[in-house]
Amino acid sequence: MRIKATKMDGCGNSFLIIDEMRTPLAGFDRSQISTALAMQHETDGVIYLDRQQGLPTMRIFDCDGTEETMCGNGLRCATRFLRDTYISSDMFSIITGDGKKEVLVHDDLVEANLGEARNYRQVNHQLHFVFTGVPHVVVIGSELDVETARVWGKSLREEQSLCELVGYPEGVNVDFIWRDQEGISVRTYEMGVEDITKSCGTGSAASAYVAAKVFGITLPIITNSIGGSLQIRENNGHLSICGPTRYQGKVIGFANTTYPKSATPINHWQRGYAWLSM
Repeated sequence: MRIKATKMDGCGNSFLIIDEMRTPLAGFDRSQISTALAMQHETDGVIYLDRQQGLPTMRIFDCDGTEETMCGNGLRCATRFLRDTYISSDMFSIITGDGKKEVLVHDDLVEANLGEARNYRQVNHQLHFVFTGVPHVVVIGSELDVETARVWGKSLREEQSLCELVGYPEGVNVDFIWRDQEGISVRTYEMGVEDITKSCGTGSAASAYVAAKVFGITLPIITNSIGGSLQIRENNGHLSICGPTRYQGKVIGFANTTYPKSATPINHWQRGYAWLSM
């Protein structure tokens, strides 16, 4: 099967956007399609856009085929695509696996409201946990190189006792943060990608939330990742992420047409996807 997609990135976080309003994929397994297309086009994830009950919807699959409830930079890329393709207003809502999210396009920047930070807890003097659409463990420390972050990130992501302690036995994303001249620097080891990514929207939000508590600084906070910077804001208890997005071009992917559609979202643990109750 030949599938058309648009490749985009948000601060270096790369995605393929598949418009199911034009190319429906009912009857096919999006998990296996995502894995095939991600390998062909070297991307962090695949986003499927559709519409339910009059609102646009977004589903995000990691490059290993795991469906996530949310992705901050993916949401920002989806926002830009939908605004440029279908929607006349600069402010609208998108249904994600983590519920309805308010989004805004202003000039070359895209802002996404992730909602409240949830389930915060301090694990020890260095480790903090917070849920910002997906689970994040934030590690307070000093500057470290990517290879060290990769090794430590993989170890913590797979540390069963830590994951069970914070309530996510399947694993957590891991963010390493330290102070810099603008705000904080962030290096995120992402589940599903299983590596340090150039940027992570939900990770940047989680990192800024923890930094405000630990370092005594107030939001908005600039988070600097390998791929670029995001501004994390707070309004009425809700965290938003704001930064640029970029089109990388149209691509064609190929997937085996014998893939059956999954009976349920392709998750390896119990999750509450918002669209299942719609």
